[in-house]
Amino acid sequence: MAIGILLVGVVSLVLGSVFIAQATGTSAEIKAGLIGENVTLGLPTDENGSTNGNVVDTTPELEAAQAVLLQHMRDSYGTYGETERGSAERTSYLDGLTLMNSMYIATMGYGVTTVILAIGVFMIIVGLALGATGFVLLRPATTS
Repeated sequence: MAIGILLVGVVSLVLGSVFIAQATGTSAEIKAGLIGENVTLGLPTDENGSTNGNVVDTTPELEAAQAVLLQHMRDSYGTYGETERGSAERTSYLDGLTLMNSMYIATMGYGVTTVILAIGVFMIIVGLALGATGFVLLRPATTS
């Protein structure tokens, strides 16, 4: 039984490490994709067009950008249903919706990676506890 507990602890450690690696890798991919799109919150740029790194690439920035974009769309066109079918306004509205949906997906991706990271940390803690329990059970019993 002690060896079984020890093995489950080792498996938990390995899986926890894999979860953490996957979560950090995926989060980095999401961030790189956002940086590559160079979406800003309308921050001023320098003479070279650079925003000095103020690119939307975190969850709070994504949520703020979504709110700004939605407000601009509503101020300019009203709601999607209020735009005329086949009009340039509806096309612009759909372009905005596409960008907003991409931001929503990135926001959800960050949320999922956070959950996976937490699960990985939990699995490592459980693995350490099970490993310690397995070692204690493997020790020969001492008699008094």
